[in-house]
Amino acid sequence: MFLLSRRKFICGASVTGPSHIKNRIVNQDSFLCVKKRKYTLLVVSDGMGSKTFADIGSKKACEAVSLVIEAFVKNKKQSLSVLELFSQIVETWKKLVLPHEAKDCSATCLFVFVTKHKILAARLGDGMICLLGKDEASSVVLSDNKDESFSNATQSLSDSAAANEFKYTFYERSSFRGIILSTDGISSDMENGKELSFADDLFSELRKMPSRKRIAFIQNMMENWPVPHHTDDKTLIIAGL
Repeated sequence: MFLLSRRKFICGASVTGPSHIKNRIVNQDSFLCVKKRKYTLLVVSDGMGSKTFADIGSKKACEAVSLVIEAFVKNKKQSLSVLELFSQIVETWKKLVLPHEAKDCSATCLFVFVTKHKILAARLGDGMICLLGKDEASSVVLSDNKDESFSNATQSLSDSAAANEFKYTFYERSSFRGIILSTDGISSDMENGKELSFADDLFSELRKMPSRKRIAFIQNMMENWPVPHHTDDKTLIIAGL
């Protein structure tokens, strides 16, 4: 949970899916919001349900991204390629999940790193990042279209080539007014082409609200998700820039 002013705000929430509630399984999603003077960091992670320690994997994914980004910002002399940054995140995550084996803690990793002028949006595995432009044409959705894939295999931090599997893009911060991140429990229920409409409507609704009501609103929305027979954990972060 995280709150700022009405215009520049961050709020996030995660709810346990109906199937996990029924089977008494903990929420395997995690999220993290970091707001510092020099940067903002938003992270969501979905622990793979078939793995014994999926919940630990997702928590440590958020922690790993935070530690690596913080170290990068503090070390002014450090010059990292994007691949080196991702490699550090993967290796840090593997250390954090010990003594468990990485394969038992498989988790996705989606994050948005915002500085004064730039935005780095990165995805490993399922989930969705929406960058809401100051005009409709500049809005961006970063999400996999499963309907066009012959494989439902999800990439994760435990993959042998995880650092190379991150998909990423840099953007100019000045082009955007808001960001939404979600795990697969949200994005998989979106009709193709409807993601931006959902993101824009949600962002506009939250932006009008007093800060104290935002978290309760998104929690209630996810707990009463309108898609029939939905089962998965659900996690959302919404930020106004």
